[in-house]
Amino acid sequence: MSTPKRNIDWEAVEREYRAGQLSIREIARAHGVSESFIRKKAKEQGWERALAERVRTAVRERLARGDGAQGGAHPQRASDDEVVAAAASRGFGVVTSHRRDLEQLHGIKRVIADRLATYLNGGEPDGPCLGDRESVGDLLEKLARVNARLIPLERQAHNLDDDAPDAGRPTARVRFDLSRMSDEELEACRVLASAAERDREGK
Repeated sequence: MSTPKRNIDWEAVEREYRAGQLSIREIARAHGVSESFIRKKAKEQGWERALAERVRTAVRERLARGDGAQGGAHPQRASDDEVVAAAASRGFGVVTSHRRDLEQLHGIKRVIADRLATYLNGGEPDGPCLGDRESVGDLLEKLARVNARLIPLERQAHNLDDDAPDAGRPTARVRFDLSRMSDEELEACRVLASAAERDREGK
């Protein structure tokens, strides 16, 4: 008995292909079809991946307005404007999520900077140590690593780099590569950042 042929939503595949936001491999995986089949279909149908810049522009416009809404989908073949609108909505959601993650990282940065300032002023910081042997040098190193990650990630999250290879792609994940900080150190930072935020809100 032969396996029933899976129905593929080629209209959705075409929209993703033309938007240029996802790689062909990612589109193939999402729709359960091979990359070669998509390439063949694109060649036969004359699909072009020429809307990526328009998508990035639309994402920036929606971020500036703070509005991720889009109009309803048309039942017929999607126009360029509809393809761009759909991809821009997805990009808007990803970038705003990245911005929320960056706010948390900023909280960690503030904790490290505050503890460093306390040491430099001859005091003893409150709360748990950020590591087994917390020192001025250790805190300076941690602060430098956080800053080194924040700058490019903020530029990406705020769409300031047009040439960033993954700019605007939903699959681009904001990774806080603080690999030299242990889980305990990061958790201590998060606890202290939350406490500091509560203190600020209470003032």
